Amino acid sequence: MPAIWMEENGDWRLVQPAGFDLEQTLHDLVERAPAMLPISGQPQLAVIGKEVAVGNGSMDLLLVESTGRLTILEVKLAKNSEARRAVVAQALSYAAFLKGMEREVLEQKVLRRYLDAMKTRSIAELVSNTLQVEQIDEKQFYDELDRSLKEGDFRIVFVLDDAPLELVRLVG
Repeated sequence: MPAIWMEENGDWRLVQPAGFDLEQTLHDLVERAPAMLPISGQPQLAVIGKEVAVGNGSMDLLLVESTGRLTILEVKLAKNSEARRAVVAQALSYAAFLKGMEREVLEQKVLRRYLDAMKTRSIAELVSNTLQVEQIDEKQFYDELDRSLKEGDFRIVFVLDDAPLELVRLVG
Protein backbone atom coordinates (compact mmCIF):
# COMPACT_ATOMS: atom_id res chain seq x y z
CA MET A 1 0.00 0.00 0.00
CA PRO A 2 1.51 3.36 -1.01
CA ALA A 3 2.14 5.90 1.72
CA ILE A 4 3.23 9.50 1.92
CA TRP A 5 5.64 10.61 4.61
CA MET A 6 6.42 14.15 5.67
CA GLU A 7 9.34 15.54 7.63
CA GLU A 8 8.27 17.80 10.44
CA ASN A 9 10.76 19.27 12.94
CA GLY A 10 13.30 16.59 12.12
CA ASP A 11 10.83 13.73 12.59
CA TRP A 12 9.11 11.76 9.88
CA ARG A 13 5.39 11.15 10.15
CA LEU A 14 2.89 9.30 8.02
CA VAL A 15 0.47 11.67 6.30
CA GLN A 16 -3.07 10.45 6.81
CA PRO A 17 -5.27 10.21 3.72
CA ALA A 18 -7.84 12.96 3.41
CA GLY A 19 -10.58 13.48 0.89
CA PHE A 20 -11.39 16.65 -0.98
CA ASP A 21 -14.26 18.92 -0.04
CA LEU A 22 -14.54 20.29 -3.57
CA GLU A 23 -14.14 18.51 -6.88
CA GLN A 24 -12.56 21.69 -8.26
CA THR A 25 -9.63 21.33 -5.82
CA LEU A 26 -8.76 17.89 -7.20
CA HIS A 27 -9.38 19.14 -10.76
CA ASP A 28 -6.96 22.06 -10.27
CA LEU A 29 -4.31 19.80 -8.74
CA VAL A 30 -4.39 17.44 -11.73
CA GLU A 31 -4.38 20.37 -14.17
CA ARG A 32 -1.26 21.85 -12.56
CA ALA A 33 0.61 18.55 -12.29
CA PRO A 34 -0.59 15.88 -14.74
CA ALA A 35 2.78 14.12 -14.41
CA MET A 36 1.71 12.87 -10.98
CA LEU A 37 -0.92 10.60 -12.51
CA PRO A 38 0.06 6.92 -12.25
CA ILE A 39 -0.62 6.14 -15.92
CA SER A 40 0.76 3.04 -17.60
CA GLY A 41 3.64 3.75 -19.93
CA GLN A 42 4.32 6.98 -18.05
CA PRO A 43 3.58 9.28 -20.99
CA GLN A 44 4.42 12.96 -20.86
CA LEU A 45 1.05 14.72 -20.76
CA ALA A 46 0.12 18.31 -21.57
CA VAL A 47 -3.25 19.86 -20.79
CA ILE A 48 -4.71 21.25 -24.01
CA GLY A 49 -8.18 22.10 -22.73
CA LYS A 50 -10.23 22.40 -19.56
CA GLU A 51 -13.98 22.35 -19.23
CA VAL A 52 -14.05 21.52 -22.95
CA ALA A 53 -17.53 21.82 -24.45
CA VAL A 54 -18.29 18.52 -26.18
CA GLY A 55 -21.79 17.68 -27.32
CA ASN A 56 -24.15 18.07 -24.37
CA GLY A 57 -21.43 18.12 -21.75
CA SER A 58 -18.18 19.58 -20.61
CA MET A 59 -15.04 17.42 -20.40
CA ASP A 60 -13.00 18.20 -17.27
CA LEU A 61 -9.61 18.04 -18.97
CA LEU A 62 -8.35 17.13 -22.40
CA LEU A 63 -4.71 16.22 -22.50
CA VAL A 64 -2.37 14.99 -25.17
CA GLU A 65 0.66 12.76 -24.86
CA SER A 66 3.91 14.05 -26.32
CA THR A 67 3.38 11.46 -29.06
CA GLY A 68 0.03 12.98 -30.10
CA ARG A 69 -2.41 10.51 -28.50
CA LEU A 70 -5.35 12.21 -26.76
CA THR A 71 -6.34 11.62 -23.14
CA ILE A 72 -9.82 12.34 -21.81
CA LEU A 73 -9.77 12.96 -18.07
CA GLU A 74 -12.76 13.12 -15.75
CA VAL A 75 -12.53 14.12 -12.10
CA LYS A 76 -15.14 13.01 -9.57
CA LEU A 77 -15.38 12.85 -5.81
CA ALA A 78 -16.67 9.61 -4.33
CA LYS A 79 -19.50 11.53 -2.65
CA ASN A 80 -20.74 12.51 -6.12
CA SER A 81 -23.29 9.95 -7.30
CA GLU A 82 -21.80 10.26 -10.82
CA ALA A 83 -18.62 8.66 -9.49
CA ARG A 84 -20.21 5.35 -10.23
CA ARG A 85 -21.56 4.20 -13.59
CA ALA A 86 -22.48 7.62 -14.99
CA VAL A 87 -18.86 8.80 -15.17
CA VAL A 88 -18.02 5.92 -17.54
CA ALA A 89 -20.90 6.78 -19.86
CA GLN A 90 -19.93 10.45 -19.65
CA ALA A 91 -16.33 9.79 -20.70
CA LEU A 92 -17.41 7.46 -23.50
CA SER A 93 -19.78 10.10 -24.86
CA TYR A 94 -16.90 12.60 -24.94
CA ALA A 95 -14.77 10.07 -26.80
CA ALA A 96 -17.61 9.48 -29.28
CA PHE A 97 -17.86 13.24 -29.85
CA LEU A 98 -14.13 13.50 -30.63
CA LYS A 99 -13.88 10.33 -32.74
CA GLY A 100 -13.61 11.22 -36.41
CA MET A 101 -13.16 14.93 -35.75
CA GLU A 102 -10.68 16.76 -37.95
CA ARG A 103 -7.69 18.19 -36.09
CA GLU A 104 -8.38 21.65 -37.54
CA VAL A 105 -11.89 21.59 -36.05
CA LEU A 106 -10.49 20.49 -32.69
CA GLU A 107 -7.89 23.25 -32.75
CA GLN A 108 -9.90 26.10 -34.26
CA LYS A 109 -13.34 25.50 -32.74
CA VAL A 110 -13.25 23.19 -29.74
CA LEU A 111 -9.96 24.31 -28.15
CA ARG A 112 -9.54 27.86 -29.52
CA ARG A 113 -10.58 29.60 -26.26
CA TYR A 114 -8.06 27.58 -24.22
CA LEU A 115 -5.26 27.94 -26.77
CA ASP A 116 -5.83 31.71 -26.87
CA ALA A 117 -5.83 31.90 -23.05
CA MET A 118 -2.49 30.05 -23.06
CA LYS A 119 -1.19 32.46 -25.75
CA THR A 120 -0.47 29.68 -28.23
CA ARG A 121 -1.48 29.24 -31.85
CA SER A 122 -1.60 25.47 -31.99
CA ILE A 123 -1.74 22.27 -29.99
CA ALA A 124 1.85 21.43 -31.02
CA GLU A 125 3.09 24.81 -29.76
CA LEU A 126 1.25 24.36 -26.45
CA VAL A 127 2.71 20.88 -25.99
CA SER A 128 6.20 22.10 -26.79
CA ASN A 129 5.86 24.98 -24.31
CA THR A 130 4.19 22.93 -21.57
CA LEU A 131 6.55 19.97 -21.70
CA GLN A 132 9.51 22.30 -22.20
CA VAL A 133 10.64 20.36 -25.22
CA GLU A 134 12.95 22.29 -27.51
CA GLN A 135 11.27 21.09 -30.65
CA ILE A 136 8.77 18.36 -31.21
CA ASP A 137 8.58 16.71 -34.60
CA GLU A 138 5.40 18.54 -35.60
CA LYS A 139 4.61 16.30 -38.55
CA GLN A 140 4.99 13.12 -36.52
CA PHE A 141 3.03 14.65 -33.60
CA TYR A 142 0.16 15.74 -35.86
CA ASP A 143 0.15 12.42 -37.75
CA GLU A 144 -0.40 10.62 -34.42
CA LEU A 145 -2.98 13.18 -33.25
CA ASP A 146 -4.87 12.78 -36.55
CA ARG A 147 -4.74 8.98 -36.17
CA SER A 148 -5.95 9.21 -32.57
CA LEU A 149 -8.91 11.35 -33.64
CA LYS A 150 -9.74 9.25 -36.71
CA GLU A 151 -9.65 5.91 -34.90
CA GLY A 152 -10.99 7.11 -31.55
CA ASP A 153 -7.82 5.76 -29.94
CA PHE A 154 -7.94 7.76 -26.73
CA ARG A 155 -6.75 7.12 -23.23
CA ILE A 156 -9.60 7.63 -20.74
CA VAL A 157 -8.57 8.47 -17.19
CA PHE A 158 -10.78 8.77 -14.13
CA VAL A 159 -9.40 10.71 -11.18
CA LEU A 160 -11.29 10.08 -7.97
CA ASP A 161 -10.56 10.74 -4.33
CA ASP A 162 -11.86 7.24 -3.64
CA ALA A 163 -12.93 4.65 -6.19
CA PRO A 164 -16.23 2.93 -5.39
CA LEU A 165 -15.94 -0.83 -5.79
CA GLU A 166 -18.81 -0.76 -8.28
CA LEU A 167 -16.78 1.57 -10.55
CA VAL A 168 -13.59 -0.49 -10.18
CA ARG A 169 -15.48 -3.60 -11.26
CA LEU A 170 -17.17 -1.82 -14.17
CA VAL A 171 -13.95 -0.36 -15.55
CA GLY A 172 -11.99 -3.55 -14.85
